[in-house]
Amino acid sequence: MVGRARELGEVRAIAASHPHMFGVQVEWSRALGGAPVLVSEAGAGWLQRHDEAIRRSSDRYEVVPGLTLRQVGGHFPGSSVALWEKGAGGTGVPPVSDTMHVNPDRATVTFLRSYPNRIPLSAAVVRRVTRAVAGLPFDRLYDNFGRSIESGASTAVNRSADRYCAWVQGDFDHLT
Repeated sequence: MVGRARELGEVRAIAASHPHMFGVQVEWSRALGGAPVLVSEAGAGWLQRHDEAIRRSSDRYEVVPGLTLRQVGGHFPGSSVALWEKGAGGTGVPPVSDTMHVNPDRATVTFLRSYPNRIPLSAAVVRRVTRAVAGLPFDRLYDNFGRSIESGASTAVNRSADRYCAWVQGDFDHLT
């Protein structure tokens, strides 16, 4: 895998969206020529291995021109999404890891604290996450479960958040 990564070009930074991904990032850095490992301040408490390759980032960090990390919280306090501004033909793409999860319909997303245990986030947290991504220009969205929304993703996120919040607030309890 290291060889394949090198074939694709210089690695400018390594960034894990949240603590589940922290395990081997220092080893990847070493194998890829000492690329800095970016960890959000809010996620740094989860680090089990400290190394000079690790750089702490704040709410917003420009990795390279046109690729920015944004700390949005939700799944973990330091959960981050990336924004590739020129992705999707210039309409923008945020790889969101599991900050948001694309549903099987590939037209909506959901928000969870724990995916294996299906523990929901509160409406307040979902609103905070969607406010954090509201200003990002994007039309397509990728999660880390292999699903994507191919177009209209920012609208889908907002519509999904409204639906999610209404259900967890009890607005539709009369239907159950």
